[in-house]
Amino acid sequence: MVSADDRTLIHRSVESERMELDHFVPLFYTKFFETCPDVRTFFPNDMAGQHEKLLTSLTYIIEALDHPEKLSAILKHQGERHRAIRITDAHFDGFIYSFTSALAETLGPEWSEDTHSAWRVFLTDVALNMNFLRPT
Repeated sequence: MVSADDRTLIHRSVESERMELDHFVPLFYTKFFETCPDVRTFFPNDMAGQHEKLLTSLTYIIEALDHPEKLSAILKHQGERHRAIRITDAHFDGFIYSFTSALAETLGPEWSEDTHSAWRVFLTDVALNMNFLRPT
């Protein structure tokens, strides 16, 4: 569960003047494909549309952060879609690592251990709600 303090840090980071989405999104995908090269085949060569999909999904998820019931419905649907294309727990671990690394680089001096922890908790919660990273 994402605490109120974590939600504040997450909102603060996405609202930061340093949060240049045109830099962050391609950086994230570069890191993700380096971390999980096998997922590259799931994506088109022209990533412009995929960048938009990621931004749209993140916008919905961030907006729903303060409304867990809405967030749960969004994530259940996303989880089904990701399972259908053979995304695994290892891919999700790589996603979280790549996402937080790209955020750290994008936010620079505004990034902190507390912000990192908030995003890890949030992204892990997202994964769990999508039925990934469940203990076996």
